[in-house]
Amino acid sequence: MLLSRKIPFNFILLGVSASLPYFVTGAALTRWLRVEGIDLSDIGLLSLGGLIVAANFLWSPLINSLKIPLLGTYIGLRRSWLAASQITLAILFFSLSMISPSASFISLFIIVLLIFFVASVQDISMDAYRVEYDEFFATENLASSYVVGWRIGTYLFGSVIFSAESSLSWPLILKILSVVMLLMVIVTLASKKVKEAQISKFGFNDFFPALKQFIQNKNFIVILLLIAFFRLSDTVLGYMAYPFYTDVGFTGNDLAVKNLYNFVATFVGAFSAALFMQKTSLLRGLFVASLTILFTNLSFSYLALYPTLSNLIWINFIDTFAQAFATACFLAFLVSLINRKFTAIQHAVFTSLMLVPGYVMRGYSGFFVESLDYYNFFLLCGFFGLPSVLLTYYLLRSTVFSTENILKLFSILLIISILIVSMVNFGNYSNQFNDNLIHFSMYFFLTLVVFAASKKTHYVVLLLLLIIMGISIEIAQYFTGLRYFEYMDIIANSIGVFGGYLIYKISSYNLKN
Repeated sequence: MLLSRKIPFNFILLGVSASLPYFVTGAALTRWLRVEGIDLSDIGLLSLGGLIVAANFLWSPLINSLKIPLLGTYIGLRRSWLAASQITLAILFFSLSMISPSASFISLFIIVLLIFFVASVQDISMDAYRVEYDEFFATENLASSYVVGWRIGTYLFGSVIFSAESSLSWPLILKILSVVMLLMVIVTLASKKVKEAQISKFGFNDFFPALKQFIQNKNFIVILLLIAFFRLSDTVLGYMAYPFYTDVGFTGNDLAVKNLYNFVATFVGAFSAALFMQKTSLLRGLFVASLTILFTNLSFSYLALYPTLSNLIWINFIDTFAQAFATACFLAFLVSLINRKFTAIQHAVFTSLMLVPGYVMRGYSGFFVESLDYYNFFLLCGFFGLPSVLLTYYLLRSTVFSTENILKLFSILLIISILIVSMVNFGNYSNQFNDNLIHFSMYFFLTLVVFAASKKTHYVVLLLLLIIMGISIEIAQYFTGLRYFEYMDIIANSIGVFGGYLIYKISSYNLKN
C-alpha cells in the first residue's frame, strides 16, 4: 500500500502508451525496412516525418482548451484527448500492417506521417496531464515512472517482438501492437481526474502570453539552446541503430536478449536519476546526464568494430541507463520551467524545440553512414553531444559570464574534441599527417587553456591528469585495432603538456611583474 502511494503505476502504463508510436516508427519500422532491403538514405529520410511532432505547438492551444464533445465533459480535457489519440493510433498501426514497403513506399510514408501527428497529440495531452498529476505524486516520481513505462514499451515489448520475428511476419506484429494500443484506452479511463487550469476557449490568445512568461527568465536563451541540443546525439544515432544491427548480422533473438537487459537498465537509470536529483540538484543531474549520453554514444563505435553479442548487451545496457537517467532529469527540468496557466502550450513548445535539431539531422543519418561508415558515424554522434555538455555546465556554474567560466567551457570542449578526433579512422589519409607535431600542438594548447581556467587546482594534479589523458587515449586507440600503440605519440603528448605548462608559468610571471 505504501509503495502504491509513492509510485504512480498508471503513469508507467501511460508511458508504455506514449512509447508505442515511436517504437513502431523507430525500431520496428527501421528493422522491417532494412530486412526488406530499403536503402539507408531512404530510411533516414523517412524519419523527417517526425518534424510533425516538432510542430505540435501549432495545435497545442486547441488541445490545451477545447474539450471533445461528450467525452470531455465526462472524463475531462486531458483524458479525452488521450483516449481519442490512443484509439486513432490503434487504427493507424493496423493500416500500416496492410502496406508493402517495397511496393507502396509513398503510402507507407503517408501513414507514418499520420502516426507522428497523432502521437504528438497524445504527447501534448499526456505531458499536460503528467504535470497536473503532481497533486497526487511528486514530480520526480512521475517523471521516473513515466520513463520506466516508456522503456517497457520500447524494450520489454521489443524483446517479445524481436524474439518472435522469425515466426511472425512484421504485418502481423503491427496488428498485435494495434490491439495493445487499444487496450491503453482502459488505463486512461481508469486514471484520476486532475484539477485542470480554467481555460476560457480555444485560440492563440494564450500562445504569446505563454511565450512572454517564459522569456522573462533571464537565462531563457541558454535554456532554449539546452532544450534544443540536449538529446541531439541520441536522436541522430537512434534511427540508425536497428539498420546497423541488421547489417552486422544480429538476429531477432540477439535483439530480444539485448532488450531484456535494456529493460533492467531502464529501472536502474530512471530511479537513479530521481535519487541523484533529490540528493544533489536538478542541474547537476542534467550535467551528469549529458556527459553519460555523450560517452555511451561513443561506445557504439567499438560495437561497430567488434559486433559480438556480449558487446551488444553491455554497450546497450550502459546506453539505456544513460538515456533513462537523462530523460528523467530532462522531464523534471521542463516541469520546473512551466507555468500552470500555460501547461500544454509551454510543454509543446519546449518539446518541439527539443525535436527540431534532432529530427532534421536524423533525416540525414543514412547519408552520414553511407559517407562515413558506421564507426565514424557513431563518433560524429559524440560531437553532437558536446553542446549539451557545455550548456548544462554553464547553467551549473550559476550562469556567471566570466573569463574563468569561458575558459572552463573551452577546456571541456578541447578535452572531449581531442578524445573523439583521436579515435577517428582517417583511413589512408592518416599517413599524410605529421602525427607527432599534431600531438604536441594539441596538448600544448590544451594545457595552456586548462591551467588558465583552473587556478585553484594544484599544478601537479593537472599535469598528471593531462598526461594520463594522453596515455589513456593511446591505449584506447590500441584496443580499437585501428592503430598500433605508439610510444612516440605518448612522448609528444607529454612534451606538449610540459611545454604548455612552462609557457603558462612564464606568462603568469611576466604578467605579475
